Amino acid sequence: MTKEKNRCTFSQLCSEWEESVQYQVKPSTYAVYFTMLEKHILPELGKYQVRKMNNRIVDQFLQDKQGQDLSWNTLRLIIFLLKAILHTGEDKGICTAEKIHYYIPKYKKPYMKVFDRGDAQRLISHLENSEKTFEMGLLISICTGIRVGELCGLKWGDVNWSRGTLQINRTVSRIRNPEIDERAEKGRGAETGDHMSKTIVYIGTPKTGTSIREIPLPDFLIIKMLDSKRGDSCYILSGTEKCMEPRGVQRRFKNLLRRCNIPDINIHSLRHAFASKWIENGFDSKALSEILGHSSVKITMDIYVHSNMEQKKSYMNRMV
Repeated sequence: MTKEKNRCTFSQLCSEWEESVQYQVKPSTYAVYFTMLEKHILPELGKYQVRKMNNRIVDQFLQDKQGQDLSWNTLRLIIFLLKAILHTGEDKGICTAEKIHYYIPKYKKPYMKVFDRGDAQRLISHLENSEKTFEMGLLISICTGIRVGELCGLKWGDVNWSRGTLQINRTVSRIRNPEIDERAEKGRGAETGDHMSKTIVYIGTPKTGTSIREIPLPDFLIIKMLDSKRGDSCYILSGTEKCMEPRGVQRRFKNLLRRCNIPDINIHSLRHAFASKWIENGFDSKALSEILGHSSVKITMDIYVHSNMEQKKSYMNRMV
């Protein structure tokens, strides 16, 4: 092993991995990886020489992370990144002191605050009677279960009026500005007094391949949408050729809840409410999975379906 390989730190190896993966994944995915490394991994592991890393170091690191009450998905992503980076090292002949065994924590289903049935109906009633473009967008969300980023990316050209369907082609998110990292590497920016935004709005393809999908719309919603129809290049939610972004939608959604005297709840709960109501009505779970854009029915049933107390009580009475 050369001296350079012998002294290579995890931080240096991480930089090499970042360069190799940057153009293999979507910018939004790369931004998530970069943030995860900077925030959760490099502060603790970056200083270690790779050849001195062992299971004791990695186990202690993962135990510390579990003690921080991170979500299961965050812990799983941390482990994924560790594996990928150290695997890159092995390919370059830069190996750890011993074979690393990764402990994957048992999945814990996160608690999701869901809509009370009365609150949901009150919100739907308000949205149905509103003539505001933004509130019609929320009605589309609660009637289709689409993600907030997908809602932000909807254009009028995505509506197939003859088929009565909605095509999900894009999603909107706010990600770390990649130009900042490029300028930092080239030593530009700070010296010239050039200031850039740390984050940018990114419009890209949906989350996964199955997320690109066609969703049938209920007849009453098609009629309501016709009254607000704009040019194909206009975004449905904003009514202009400039899109809204998820954090702005979440803020306006919370303001709407306050005006309707509905308890505060995350906008993602609209997706959960749609899925739960679908199952309550006894509809096909495979169809639901396809509408939500999931790769399997199991994901739909495990994560997005919640039975309320009234439904559970009904089941108990039918057991007698």
